[in-house]
Amino acid sequence: MTQIEREITQEVFQEKESEEKHPSYEREREFYQLIAQGRTEQVKTRWDRGPKAYAKVRGVLSPNNLRNAMYHFVSMTAIVTRFCIQHGLDQVLAYKISDTYIQHADRLKTPEEILSLQKEMVVYFSECMAKNKSVKAHSKQIAICIEYINANLHSNLTVSHLAEKVNLNETYLSKLFKKEVGQTVSAYIRSKKITEACWLLQFTDKPSHVIAADLSFSSHSYFISTFRRVMNMTPKEYRNKISQIRQDNEL
Repeated sequence: MTQIEREITQEVFQEKESEEKHPSYEREREFYQLIAQGRTEQVKTRWDRGPKAYAKVRGVLSPNNLRNAMYHFVSMTAIVTRFCIQHGLDQVLAYKISDTYIQHADRLKTPEEILSLQKEMVVYFSECMAKNKSVKAHSKQIAICIEYINANLHSNLTVSHLAEKVNLNETYLSKLFKKEVGQTVSAYIRSKKITEACWLLQFTDKPSHVIAADLSFSSHSYFISTFRRVMNMTPKEYRNKISQIRQDNEL
């Protein structure tokens, strides 16, 4: 028997002898299903009532408390990400959320900070799934356009280019898009670019003029005016608001 096999045998024996049991697979799966179904309030309730994500009952992944919390964070994030993808969340968005949260967790200094971010992560995924459920089914051409737009937000997107992608007349595509999506192509692109800008403002230190260039806005001033029109505040005000919310949550 190898050393690892002996350690596994010992751990299994101790688990059987202990009064504290690791949460069952069914119990954990129920929690991930709640996230994937976008049932955010139930996710929050289950989180608050359950053992901490890095609690001993969930398994000790490292004798170092900070590493233990980080390992639990990474493993849960990976599982949540794949559950959400299986239930229809866009892969590009899902992996972006996963990578960004893990990068932020890697900069934290205490298990408590990681635990707080972990709750934020599962709630964010759940909210994304709730929004995703409200999206209506689209025709093949419109679905292709939406997927292309979401994957190329950092490019200069135009109706003519999209029309070429799906072999449709520009006018017909514009009418079909408005009918199925409920807004014009340009309005949809603008909305998605501002959503991406919010993400960058929240999770990166990039200045707004760099974000404007990254998202192919014609100028920084146009980006600011567009952002204000959509969000009712400037990019700077939005970043300050998010920063204040995080500070309040840490108190």
